[in-house]
Amino acid sequence: MERRPPQRGDPGGMWRRYAAALVEAVMLGERIKPIQEGVRRSLARYRLTGTRLDPRLSGTVYNIYRSLGLVDAVIRGLGGRDPGELDEYSRAALRVAAYIFHLDERAGPVYKRSMRRLLASLLRRRGLGEAAAVLERIAGGEWRPSGPVEEIMLRYRVSPETYSALRRALNLLGEPLEEFLHATLRPPPHVFRVNTLKASPSAILRHLRETGVEAEEGRYTWRAIRVYGGLSRDLVRFIETGILVPQDESSIVAVELLSPRPGDPVADLCAAPGGKTTLLAEITGLKSRIHAFEINRRRAKRLHLLLERTGTRRAVRIYYEDARNAPRILGKEKIPWILLDPPCSSTGALARNPDTRWRYNEEEIRETARLQYELLEAAWSLLKPGGRLLYTVCSVLPWEAEHHIERFIEHHRDAELVPLEKPFKPSPILPHTMRAWPHIHGTIGFYYALLEKKEKR
Repeated sequence: MERRPPQRGDPGGMWRRYAAALVEAVMLGERIKPIQEGVRRSLARYRLTGTRLDPRLSGTVYNIYRSLGLVDAVIRGLGGRDPGELDEYSRAALRVAAYIFHLDERAGPVYKRSMRRLLASLLRRRGLGEAAAVLERIAGGEWRPSGPVEEIMLRYRVSPETYSALRRALNLLGEPLEEFLHATLRPPPHVFRVNTLKASPSAILRHLRETGVEAEEGRYTWRAIRVYGGLSRDLVRFIETGILVPQDESSIVAVELLSPRPGDPVADLCAAPGGKTTLLAEITGLKSRIHAFEINRRRAKRLHLLLERTGTRRAVRIYYEDARNAPRILGKEKIPWILLDPPCSSTGALARNPDTRWRYNEEEIRETARLQYELLEAAWSLLKPGGRLLYTVCSVLPWEAEHHIERFIEHHRDAELVPLEKPFKPSPILPHTMRAWPHIHGTIGFYYALLEKKEKR
């Protein structure tokens, strides 16, 4: 069905605001992660939150980032410009144009004509006449894949490098590549954790349904709520007041698997943006000291904000430090519960972080894997005998997951795997560890290994 185009005169300027918000959200997507945060800011700024255009704008932005490599190929092929050489506003506007005119299957001719006019107007108003001329070439041209590489990009919305890595990984794990990739192309629902320090999941779910929001209980944890469609004003208010925390079920389950005992100290070694950190504080009833390490100051700001919103600030101490220094700072063998969710390829989160579909780099992954193992060694040095360490990554690559744990156990006689059998699927590579899958569970792809340090004799 063709999208409803702007009406003649655009009463109230809603469609003009829509076009401006769309470009701004795409622009912010380069600076702000997750992309959803930039979308929320743009919707709020242009007074579109909760309107009929809210889900349309959100869906378009996500689809642009899912198709980013193709979108840029269209700009280069038809517009004759390298997107990387453009200013950020022109780049965002042309990405919107390239997507709408050549990749958006729902965009009919009337909608395209209207958006062509609105986007050109935005560019000219900013004095970006050259970009407006490129826009006209994109809108008036016809694009087709130029060969097998662009055919793969068009079919699966991933870079050739990402496709090759996923094919290798899923072959090792015995999972169907096509099913996995198609699952990552389906728009995921919004998933929130209900902050039980402030509300009960059943009460929030009942309220949302009574106000017309399509929502359901989580499938793998009672703390989660799945929401379909756009974000209502109530949902935004619940997020801003810390009643709801945007967090996938597979991430919530990670903290539940560790399940630290209230009163015991806990270390979260790669803490931002804070979903797991705040849940650690929540499930320990604010009775434990949560030692949260985050080296990235920008990401740490988001952690601070979430701590304040959720009412968990007093239980958490933040260290602006490389987590590999945690044993030196806190002392060796001092912490009985450790959560380690290190930086990774995010190949399990292609649906929610669509820009990751296009940025796989083999050399960078090798460096990341080296860091992951060093963080694992540091975490083990910090872990108290008898304590437990959960290693988890939102990656489907065994060389960021099972291979690390196999190697680690070989080198540490005091390390023992605690069997994980539910709620997701056992790893076929390493027994007693577990994986969540987009195409099976409808979640972000996560890997989990729970290690216990044997008591000294």
